[in-house]
Amino acid sequence: MDECSDQTLAAFAEGKTQPEVAGLIRVTQSAVSQMMKSGRDIRVRKLTEGGYEAYEIRPIGGRRKKVA
Repeated sequence: MDECSDQTLAAFAEGKTQPEVAGLIRVTQSAVSQMMKSGRDIRVRKLTEGGYEAYEIRPIGGRRKKVA
């Protein structure tokens, strides 16, 4: 997998409307809006068979357990 071709969602969305981005990564416009506002590390990569895929970079063990 070529990590160099991946880009942040913000960079991918530059010059595009949210509905355009949503269509390209096959999600709803509201999902794009939530991803953009969340501050999460969302990346987009071009698939070899065409189209795009969005995924999130998260540290392992990133969730904290609630203390009872």
